[in-house]
Amino acid sequence: MKKITLAVMLGVASLAAVAQTNQAEESVQVPGRALKIELPAMPLHMDRDQNGAFRGSYSLSNGQVLHLRQYGSGPALYAEIDEQGPRKLVAASPSSFVAQDRSLKITLDMKPDGDAGGEVLMKVPAQRMADGSMSQSRVVSATVR
Repeated sequence: MKKITLAVMLGVASLAAVAQTNQAEESVQVPGRALKIELPAMPLHMDRDQNGAFRGSYSLSNGQVLHLRQYGSGPALYAEIDEQGPRKLVAASPSSFVAQDRSLKITLDMKPDGDAGGEVLMKVPAQRMADGSMSQSRVVSATVR
């Protein structure tokens, strides 16, 4: 009986060792979604009333506030995040806008109850690090609450 128990334990131990070896060799890298801000090839023309439906202030998941405004009598929509200066937007689709300087991409899903959801992509410029080196500029995402 002791020999059978010992044989079973050795078999289980050897299977575990083989499984660990195979797992290390069979790793798979899954790339994340690439965050890009690109101007649309053919911007969508929206009139003042269509753009006006998106006017307002939206809280972002990173604690910042997105303000969408129109100035004057033109149809253009402008975005500003926490007083960083307004950026003129072009419509990429009926619910997606890109800043002309490619610093923002805003996608808003307007819900029937008046709430909004969506995503804001923001370009963060290169910054000087504490050791004197420069970080790479990157695009970060925040959700609209």
